Amino acid sequence: MDIENKNRVSVEDMRTYYAERFPYAPNNQRIGRFAKQIGFRLTKQMVKGQIISFYIKDNTGK
Repeated sequence: MDIENKNRVSVEDMRTYYAERFPYAPNNQRIGRFAKQIGFRLTKQMVKGQIISFYIKDNTGK
């Protein structure tokens, strides 16, 4: 799976990508820290009354 070339990634995809690369059990803190290191940030959006969480590329710091 090549996540680093995508602009938007679901939380589940980021969790599986983390599990493939590291021997540690994935939890929200570890996944969030890893996502920040590779240039993503967590975003939440409400669609039809449901909150959806996903990661997007953070281009503000570059």
